Amino acid sequence: MRDDMKTLKLGLFIIGTVALLSLLAPYITENPYKTDMLNRLSPPSLEHPFGTDQLGRDLFAQVLYGARVSLFVAFAITLLSLAIGCLIGAISGYVGGVLDDIIGRIIDTFMSIPDIVLNIAMVGIFLVTLDITSSIWIVILAITITNWVSYARIARGLCLSLKEKEFVILSKACGASDVWILFKHIIPNMINPLIVLATLNIGNVILTISTLGFLGLGIQPPTPELGTILNSGKNYLTVAPWITGFSGLMIMIIVLGFNLIGEGLRDLLEPKSRYD
Repeated sequence: MRDDMKTLKLGLFIIGTVALLSLLAPYITENPYKTDMLNRLSPPSLEHPFGTDQLGRDLFAQVLYGARVSLFVAFAITLLSLAIGCLIGAISGYVGGVLDDIIGRIIDTFMSIPDIVLNIAMVGIFLVTLDITSSIWIVILAITITNWVSYARIARGLCLSLKEKEFVILSKACGASDVWILFKHIIPNMINPLIVLATLNIGNVILTISTLGFLGLGIQPPTPELGTILNSGKNYLTVAPWITGFSGLMIMIIVLGFNLIGEGLRDLLEPKSRYD
């Protein structure tokens, strides 16, 4: 079996297992919101495999529900970023001229500022200006606004190369419209590299979501989220290290799984990259 297939299958197994457990969480765990102050900070046991937190809530349930929320938010951000970045990058590369210069400067500006600084700023702006009651949608909007740039940059470069290909030139000669050429010829031929980028990038999105949660700017309690759980356990490291330990371990496993999938897809869809 080829190494790229082994890597891909291992990543799919890890993410598939986490996704399945998180979907089955209502049937295999307790209510994650149920508090029991008599059993607060209890160590891992048969009744509570991951122990309990400072409010006596079952940590196994908290982690699985938190993984489900993190996966949903990460997939939503990645799909939105991929769609926006692909479209903007393709239009920029295809049209060229002043529009390309403007979009290029916007991309350069975004990429010159650390992502976490931009994300914190976006969350703050949305909290002040938008009447959005769900912190989940604030996090999705904030990270998407900064995350589309990497896709646009790659899409622009691919479009610059693809628009010089013979099949595009022939389509123009046959009278095909620019919109038809973009959506029929150029964008479909740049999907594979962008999918690889999206799969590799989703691990970073998970880390960003968790970082915002740890800083208290992400998805707010009582909604379980891995970064928020990690933050809640930082004051109990000496008496209940399992709170940060298991939530941090779940973040690591999810990121590792997506990185393995991305590596496997890159070698499978872009075999030349292994010899660059």
